[in-house]
Amino acid sequence: MASSKNQENTGQLFKAYTAESPEEVSGCYDNWADDYESHMRNVGYLHPAMVASLLTRHLPPGTDPILDAGAGTGILGIILTSLGYPNVVGLDGSKSMLATAAIKNTYAELHQMYLGKHLEFPDDSFAAAVSAGVFTQGHAPLYGLVELARVVRAGGLIVFSVARTYLDGPFQEQRESMEREEIWDIVGASERYDSTPLGEENLTAQVYAFKVN
Repeated sequence: MASSKNQENTGQLFKAYTAESPEEVSGCYDNWADDYESHMRNVGYLHPAMVASLLTRHLPPGTDPILDAGAGTGILGIILTSLGYPNVVGLDGSKSMLATAAIKNTYAELHQMYLGKHLEFPDDSFAAAVSAGVFTQGHAPLYGLVELARVVRAGGLIVFSVARTYLDGPFQEQRESMEREEIWDIVGASERYDSTPLGEENLTAQVYAFKVN
């Protein structure tokens, strides 16, 4: 029974992994919004907690504002506000996920935007940007990190998870390119972990923290 339940819970996630456009990804999450949090709890989803933990190592509570890029239903927003970061702005491509996040009343603002496209925020708008479970197969492209660096002020942080096919190879290339251009410098990283430890398939991930120059 547990194995069957885990397969059901991760089925929507694997649909999103195979999406071929931001709009298709958003459609997957629009259809999943009502059950998303219960499904992800059942498979031991770790990205939001891991991202928040690394942020707290490098950014004092009370520092604001923080951009939650790929906010989904607001799991990370709840964690951040509970840890003492009161001004969190969220963005996501899915209207239904944003509607669920809005019910929680934890975000100062919510916007429908696609990570990987131009973000409608001025340069240097945020003290930090966080992104949990977004830089992975079928989701946001890695060049979306450049746009996050644009909207985070100098000395601010970008803390995010990287998973699946991005983790080996593609992310290393993106990271080194941004280091050569002096966009950011690494300040911390987690060990690798299984982002859904109760699922049928290991989904290896790692969380990074970079300081924007």
